[in-house]
Amino acid sequence: MNVRANQEAIMFKQLFMRREVLLFFTMSLLFFICINGYDAFLASYMVKRDIPPEIVGLIMGATGLATVILRFPLSVVSGTLHNRKIFIQLSLLMPMVLWPIAFFHTTDTTLYLAKTASGVASATWVLYNIMFIRYFSQNEAPSAVALLALASPVGVFLGNTLCGIIVQNLPPKLGFWIPSVAALLALVISLFLQEHVARPARSRLEDCFKSAWDQLSDRTIWMVGILSAFVLLVPFATRDTLTPIYLMKLGGSGITIAALSNTHLLFYALAVALCSTWFYSKLGLVKTALIGSLLQAVAALGIPLTHNLMLIFAFQALAGFAFGMAFAVMMSLSVVNTVADEQTARMGLFQTIYSTGMFWGPVLMGVTMKYFSIQAGYTLIACLSCAAAVLTGVAAKQVYNRTPRQAVSELKVGETS
Repeated sequence: MNVRANQEAIMFKQLFMRREVLLFFTMSLLFFICINGYDAFLASYMVKRDIPPEIVGLIMGATGLATVILRFPLSVVSGTLHNRKIFIQLSLLMPMVLWPIAFFHTTDTTLYLAKTASGVASATWVLYNIMFIRYFSQNEAPSAVALLALASPVGVFLGNTLCGIIVQNLPPKLGFWIPSVAALLALVISLFLQEHVARPARSRLEDCFKSAWDQLSDRTIWMVGILSAFVLLVPFATRDTLTPIYLMKLGGSGITIAALSNTHLLFYALAVALCSTWFYSKLGLVKTALIGSLLQAVAALGIPLTHNLMLIFAFQALAGFAFGMAFAVMMSLSVVNTVADEQTARMGLFQTIYSTGMFWGPVLMGVTMKYFSIQAGYTLIACLSCAAAVLTGVAAKQVYNRTPRQAVSELKVGETS
């Protein structure tokens, strides 16, 4: 553990000493500002415009739907072509253009298209991870991923804060420019970055299909991915959809909504940090995820039962911490018993499957609000969190019993020779 800690300290030092690492990390911060910038305020903004709840849910879920459709194909094709940078650049163009269109002509359709554009950009996150890893040696890769993971909470925190200040002091729609400007700045930075690619073998179409099929036919990644979707569904349904609307009905201001969302992020980041340094060694992966999922249920049940702002913040902090515990375990399980050649496609499929939670969370809450109530939405989330807790042990057992694809191929070759 001390070796791992020293390696991560070295990584953090390189962030400020190596120009390309600092530029890439900055681009990643802008990426998260781009895809999440206005999310904490969009649901309440649409409710104020009298957009029907089911349409609100559909628009909030548009990012997740686009991510689900594109992430796995992008990871397979870009990995086969050994060119990830061009896909990252093309994906940034869409939110850069479509959010200003939503600003000048705000309708259900333009908001849906803007959120879809954010989803297209979001689908490339697996490519950021692979590109960043290539700036380091192979034994530094795990620490490099841990360093890049910091971009998510920090970037979303910055986006929430900027949009919160705008919503509080200026016309709320001006916040639509935050994702667009962030995409533009990220695109500019990408022009100064070089993609490090080892000399690859000539890419073949059959290699692309084989890589995809190997993962699509692996039931372990489906099990972990679906379980992760249950876990990820919770913050997108509550933090980004139900809770801002609930707080708005209690008279909460834009800056309060931003602070509430950032509270979730801060405690999420704290839990992720504690997973590798304390929870895994003391509790193990399964118990960590089990406790996290059950605490998500407690937080979901608690928020609608109180009108006290301090208690709402306390439950939001608990929700963020619980999500960090559960989701960190899912990420860890996705790479257990894998080999290097399958990691890009496997991670792409895993992220594709769990991204369905980004879509179904808001959509389910929109339908629930239309036909039932906000309280019913929170209750449904609590039930799904309990289901995730029950299934965690089953998923972990399947993953640990898995034989990596490369090992299977070598075994078959040995049998025929």
